[in-house]
Amino acid sequence: MASNNVTVIILGISIAAIAISIALFAITIPLLTSQHESNQNAIQQNSAQTPYAGVKKEFYMFDSEIPIFNETEMGMPHDTFSMPIMAVFKGDKVVIHFFNVEEQGGDPHSFTIYKPYNINVIVHPHENKTITFVANTTGTFTYLCTFHQPTMTGQLIVQSPP
Repeated sequence: MASNNVTVIILGISIAAIAISIALFAITIPLLTSQHESNQNAIQQNSAQTPYAGVKKEFYMFDSEIPIFNETEMGMPHDTFSMPIMAVFKGDKVVIHFFNVEEQGGDPHSFTIYKPYNINVIVHPHENKTITFVANTTGTFTYLCTFHQPTMTGQLIVQSPP
């Protein structure tokens, strides 16, 4: 008889504990869901209120040569850009430090992007120049050296901001 009473008490406590757990779970889920929705709304509002302002993207580039390349035999120059691809976001301030590493008496090189940026900077041998602009148009744009086509080209990729 005493063991039946103990069993009933343990069973009663177990059922009560389960009932309380279910009740707490039922109360907590809507609170967590509404808190999560509140947080999501706040994040969306903050995103909408603070558009991407752009950051400074700095690149260091120099002219280089394709090794073991016979310019005369191939009928085209062996010159290349050290950085064939630059990727930025719309709104970024792009700063390119372009070095012409050829010795005095060597060839000049240019950093040229036609539309929409209209940049044409010529750098003479053993000199460097800094090119600065805001990437305000999305797309993929070819940059080139006007003196060394078709080998000295690259791509500026301007993506929509995150």
